[in-house]
Amino acid sequence: MGILIEMPMRTKPVAGAAVAAVETNVESTTQETKSGIDFSVWKLAPKERTANYFPTYSTVSRAMQTAMRQWVGEWFSAHPEILMRPHTAYPVLVFQATHPFSGKPTNIFTYDIQQTEALNRAFASAASKLGRQLKALDTQDFPWLTREHYFAYRSKEVVKYVAKNRRAIYKMLNTETMLMDSILKFALIDIPKMGVEEAAMLLQKTFATQLRRFSDEFDFSDRAEALLRIATDALLSKLPTEDALPLAA
Repeated sequence: MGILIEMPMRTKPVAGAAVAAVETNVESTTQETKSGIDFSVWKLAPKERTANYFPTYSTVSRAMQTAMRQWVGEWFSAHPEILMRPHTAYPVLVFQATHPFSGKPTNIFTYDIQQTEALNRAFASAASKLGRQLKALDTQDFPWLTREHYFAYRSKEVVKYVAKNRRAIYKMLNTETMLMDSILKFALIDIPKMGVEEAAMLLQKTFATQLRRFSDEFDFSDRAEALLRIATDALLSKLPTEDALPLAA
C-alpha cells in the first residue's frame, strides 16, 4: 500500500440510491458520517483469501475508475483552452482514453505505475480508443498549428509522447492506486482496529488528499464524497442480498 497523506476535504453530493447493511452479529445502529453514507456496510466486505475478495474489490475499483474518467472528460469539455497547450492536454486525453483496469485474480486492482506490464496495458488500451476521441474534438476555433496536434491519425504519436513523458499520467494512475489501497486498508485493517466512525473519517481525508493530488491542472478533492458513495454502492452490488437491504422509504 502507498503512504496515505491526510488533508481536509470538501464535499459534493452525488445521485444514488440510499442503501444500508444489516449484520445480525453486530450492533444494528447505523454508523454514518456527516456525508450520509452508511460506512458500516463495509464491515461486510470480504476478507483476503476468500472467494468473493477479488471480484468484489475489482468491481469497486472499476466503478471508481469509470467515475474518474467521466469526470476528467467533463472537465476537459468545460476547459477547451487546454488544447492550446498540447503537451499538457495529451496526458489528460490519454488517461481519459484508458480502459478501467479490470484487475488480475490476485490483489491488483489498478494500473500500478511500478509494474511495466500494467503500464503497457494502460497505454495499449488508450491507443485503441484515442483516435475516436481526437476525432470528436471540436478544434475549429483554434489556429491551424494547434488543430494539427489533435488529428485522429496522430493518436499513436500522442500515446507515445505520454509514454515517454509520464509524470502527469503517473500522478493520475497513482492516485487511483492510492485510492484503492485506502479502501482496502479501511475495510481490512482500520475498521477492525479503530471502528467504523474513526476509520471512515480517516478514509474521507485520504480520498480528499489523493483527489487533490490527481492533477496539476485541476482539483477533484470536492468529489471525495461522491467517489466514496460510488465505491460503497459498488460494494453493495456485490454483497449477498440477505446482507444488503434498502433503507425504508
